[in-house]
Formats: sequence, structure tokens, C-alpha cells
Amino acid sequence: MRLAFPLSVCAAGFAALVTTANAAPADEPTQTVLIGVIGPLTIPRGESTRDAAQFAVDRINAQGLRINDRNVRLRLFLADDKNDLNLAVINARAAVAAGVVGVVGHLTTDASIAAAKIYNEAGVPQLSPTAAGREFTQLGYSTVFQLLGHSEYTAQYLAETAIKVLRAKRIMLIDNDTLLGKALARGFTSAVARQGGQIVESEKINAKSSDFNAAIAKITSSGADLVFFAGVAPQTNAFATRLRQLGLQTRLLLAGGAINALFPRKTEEYPEGTLVLVNGNPVEKVQNFKRLEQAYRERYTSPLIPQTWFAYDAVDMLAEAMKRAGSTNPRLLSPILHQMKFNGLSGIISFAADGSLTAPPYTLYRAEQGSWKTLNTLP
Repeated sequence: MRLAFPLSVCAAGFAALVTTANAAPADEPTQTVLIGVIGPLTIPRGESTRDAAQFAVDRINAQGLRINDRNVRLRLFLADDKNDLNLAVINARAAVAAGVVGVVGHLTTDASIAAAKIYNEAGVPQLSPTAAGREFTQLGYSTVFQLLGHSEYTAQYLAETAIKVLRAKRIMLIDNDTLLGKALARGFTSAVARQGGQIVESEKINAKSSDFNAAIAKITSSGADLVFFAGVAPQTNAFATRLRQLGLQTRLLLAGGAINALFPRKTEEYPEGTLVLVNGNPVEKVQNFKRLEQAYRERYTSPLIPQTWFAYDAVDMLAEAMKRAGSTNPRLLSPILHQMKFNGLSGIISFAADGSLTAPPYTLYRAEQGSWKTLNTLP
């Protein structure tokens, strides 16, 4: 039977970062519980995940956390996998050996899938704030949780944007040859065809490459009026810079992984009119956003971007699951996470049976006068 849980009130809880009213007396014994944060921690998106998780941990510890009448203090187990599949596996094993109750990570679909079997065998819930590939939630593991909309949703909305919003007639498709990039490319191609659109050319660019010559030659020869690049920053930033250097006016459509570090305040390299479809609600709809932003920026220099909310919520959900389970045993947490309807900073979070996010929200932004402006929300 599926249990009904009330909505969590954590979305307002960040303001209690220095609240100690509920903290236990100092002389009571305290259990330290580890939450893993694994990803490429030296790049902006990895730094954001790490700092958001620490932000949540500090707030929870300041408020005081009691599990089964015992004081609990959260601490992060940090590991830099450099977005390398072998290191993802090695660090996943290290996290399990260290006794983590859950993991926030990994950054990409590829790395998340590489580590997922290890977490599943150990019964450790894996909550990714960034892995958007549909394959991640098709593994059949009950320990997998995706805090943002998967690639099938994303591809459909991107296609609708290309055909209905931008009225594109001739579309060029570029993917970065990752699991997510290929999934977005497949889904986008199918969705464009269903809507009567035309993809006139396509190209693959290795995710680590800065050689855009072949793709740009195809843009020019095909007469494309829109390019959808299924890649992520900083590669997409470099691609946009190259387009501008060559004076190409072809419009650019991007998925959420392409947002720049100064989003939404500055568009950086992206030219005027670039559209980016981002997982989550508009920033202005985040509860108490201005206070949250001020508190975060007083402590961290990492980007405050949509995935920040997802990573923060992942930690909050693990803490809430432990409270509801009355236990710090990781094997008891995944069933509870599957039953939750959680009111987080990123919105209402609940999961389908496969661990994918139900009813994921998206926001479409357009580059206007050097900053990202909210165009509309989907669905």
C-alpha cells in the first residue's frame, strides 16, 4: 500500500541556519552520519552541488536532528570522480565502505549509471541533481532517484520550442556523444518529426572536444535557421563564442546542462536570442529566493544555479527519510523516498516507481540584453 505523507516544510527551513532551539544538550551522545557527494568537485557545477549539500547539512545540524531519540549530526563524504567512469566506480565503493546513508551524485548520466550498481547492492539511495538521461531510471534499481526531468520529457519540450516558439524551418542537430546527448538527440529527432519539422543536418562532437569546424561547415552548407546543441557547458559556451566570431546568425537552442556559471544574471558567451530549456521552476518562484541567495553568497563563491536547489533538496530528503524511518540504516530509506511527496526549494518532489521525477517542471529562458529572461514555463 502506498503511504500518504504530508508535504515537508523544508522550503522555508534554510532561514533557520543559525537556529539552535531544537538542538540537543551538549552532554548527550551524538551519532555522526555520512552523506556522500560525488562528482567533479573542481568545476563550477560540481562545486555548486558540493556547496548546496553543505548548505543543507549546516541548516539541519543547526536546527538539531534526532533519529529514534538519538542525536544525529550530518557530515559530507566528499569524493572527486572528475566525471571519469572508472573513478566514479572507485569512489562509489569508497563511499559505501565509509558507511554513507545516501549519495548525492554523480554529475552526468554516464557516471551515475557506472556507480549505480554498487549503491544498489549496498542498499544506498542515490539521488542525482544533474543526471537527466532516461537510461539512469531504466536500470531497474530501487535505489535510483532523479531529481530533474529525464531526457524524454526534455526532448519533447525542446522540439515544441523549436517548432512552435521559434518557428524553425531547417534545424541542425548536434550532440556531444554522451548517454544524455544521444538520448536527447533521439528524442528530439522523433518529436520534431511528429510535429512536422525538418532536421536537415546532424553532427556529433566529442564532449571534450573544442573542434567545431565540421559542425560549423554543415551549418553553413545546410542553411539551417536553428541549431540544437545537446551538450553542456563549458563546451556549449565555446561553441557559441565560435559562432559569434564567424558572424553566423543561426539561432541556438540548448538544454539545461548548458547554462553558464553566472546564470541567470549574465548570459556570458551566448548570443542574443539564444534559448535554453532548464529543469525546474523560474528562479523568482523559489521560496524566499532573495534571502536564500544572500545567505548562500555570503558563504560560497560557487554558482547559484537551478541544480543548487536540487542538490539542497536531495540532502533534505535523505534527512527526512531517516526521521520517518526512525533509523540511519540506508536500506530502509529508499522505500520511504519512493513514498514521499516533498515540498523542496526546487518544487514538489515525488518519484515514479522507476525513480524518475513525476510531473517535472521546466523553464524556458531567452538571452536578452546580456541576461536570461524567463520566457515561459512547461508543461
